[in-house]
Amino acid sequence: MMWKGHTILGLAMGLPFISSPEQVFLLVAGALYPDLDHDVKTEIVNRGIYLSGSLVLINILLYLFKPSYFNIGFFIVSTAVLILYLIPYFANHRGITHTFLCMFVVSTILGFLTYKLSVFSPTIAGIIALSIVSSEKILGKVIPICIFVWIVIYLIFSGVEYPLIDFPGVYHYIVPVGIGYFSHILGDSLTPAGCNALYPLNYKLYRREGIILMGVWIFLLLLVIYNFVSRVY
Repeated sequence: MMWKGHTILGLAMGLPFISSPEQVFLLVAGALYPDLDHDVKTEIVNRGIYLSGSLVLINILLYLFKPSYFNIGFFIVSTAVLILYLIPYFANHRGITHTFLCMFVVSTILGFLTYKLSVFSPTIAGIIALSIVSSEKILGKVIPICIFVWIVIYLIFSGVEYPLIDFPGVYHYIVPVGIGYFSHILGDSLTPAGCNALYPLNYKLYRREGIILMGVWIFLLLLVIYNFVSRVY
């Protein structure tokens, strides 16, 4: 499945679970991240490693020689970004990045980074998260899609008193990334090549397992709707 398919599937599966327009960018970021292990390594991953690695090195040097300038928060953020790029750098295509294990790790890191950046602007933080995992070519195509959906969601939510679901604090940013990531694994499971999502188990998910994953998503959606109805009425 190409980036267009993953973007559409990520939005389709994630929109019922969002409570704020900026989460649109996180859904797509999660949906696109797993394919950083593909032919965009030299364009995105290597550049990201150089930049984030340099920031980590600068922080270490500050800690050693100028402790008063060292900032633990900036060091943690720089290290987290470096980890995001190191994972696909050492991965084969449809390897570790296409697993539930990596989904939890990346969703936590990318969601946490967006949460920290949201103090300036939640929407800009979401766009930055998307730009971290997208090539310039794909970003130029996917941003207009996300902005259009963002506008639609903004208009809908302006007239809605209660969203279907609302995750508190940092989970507001982690969960959308995870849903987008989940959609990518599901989408690749439906392809003939399958997806080895249960690493470290050597068991590939194919169409049958993909249908089961879709059933899990439908069950969660029905649960959210039930809780929403119970909360409102």
